[in-house]
Amino acid sequence: MLLDAIVLTLVGAVAALLPFSAAYRSHLTRRLARQAGTTVPADQVDALEARMARRAWGVGGGVALAGLLLLGWALLGPGRGEDSTGSYLVLSAMFVFGAGGLAVVEILRPGPPVDGPRTARATSPSLADYLPPLVRVLVPLFIALGLVVLLTALALSWSPWFDADTIWRSPLPLLAAAIPVLSLLSVLAVRAVLAAPQPARGEVDLFWQDLVRASTLSSVVFPPALVAVFALIVCGSVLDDAASVAAQAQGQVGPGWSLWLLIAGYVVPPLLAFGALAATLRWGGNEMQHTRSRLWGGRMVGTAARAGRA
Repeated sequence: MLLDAIVLTLVGAVAALLPFSAAYRSHLTRRLARQAGTTVPADQVDALEARMARRAWGVGGGVALAGLLLLGWALLGPGRGEDSTGSYLVLSAMFVFGAGGLAVVEILRPGPPVDGPRTARATSPSLADYLPPLVRVLVPLFIALGLVVLLTALALSWSPWFDADTIWRSPLPLLAAAIPVLSLLSVLAVRAVLAAPQPARGEVDLFWQDLVRASTLSSVVFPPALVAVFALIVCGSVLDDAASVAAQAQGQVGPGWSLWLLIAGYVVPPLLAFGALAATLRWGGNEMQHTRSRLWGGRMVGTAARAGRA
């Protein structure tokens, strides 16, 4: 645990420092342009790099904070062996705090980093204008499924077939508390991003702000669902361990059905995730295409349009 915590802290620190590199900021911006299927106009580069760097700082800072908390837990808290449960705790903390850091950054600074006149719109865009319908359905569905499974697993700690200490010392309580918190932060971040003014100097500026909004909203909406899928995997492993410990304490061989819990924990969540991804790609489309379709009639704008035809 101690080594994992040190590594996690260093990874978070590096992730938070990378955006200070001009080459890395340029890489993030080019990746956004590839998702949009075009190139970034020269006059949009600085603003886009600033926003992408801010998002990277949030994720890196969150991961570094998770590492520091785990480091304190390893040094001052009760000891924990180097087992799969400890590894799940490290991964859980990394996912939860990284996603939380990104959401907090967007809540505190949701708008473009520059000031300027706002290009008027007839209506204010909503989340439906930036994210495909299937995504808006699947995300709360996975969050609800993850919470139901987590709460059920915690409730099983009071049954004689599962060892309560194994369950409560696992990452399950952290994940059960983290998913509602992440969901709340996600909702607040979405509201902040949608409510932020769009000080655009023209149509091209506004077009790219919409694409960045779509990418940002996707980044803050998906993490709670991904953590919920990860929680399903953790539940299968933890419940299998808890069933084996309880059986051994009673002088029995581990129940055969505990193996099915482990198999379900490793097989079902990836199948659900891959199925949701395939359905989204097949019928939902990505957020960039959806945004262009809803707000811009499917067209590229200005320099983006010329780059798309080149």
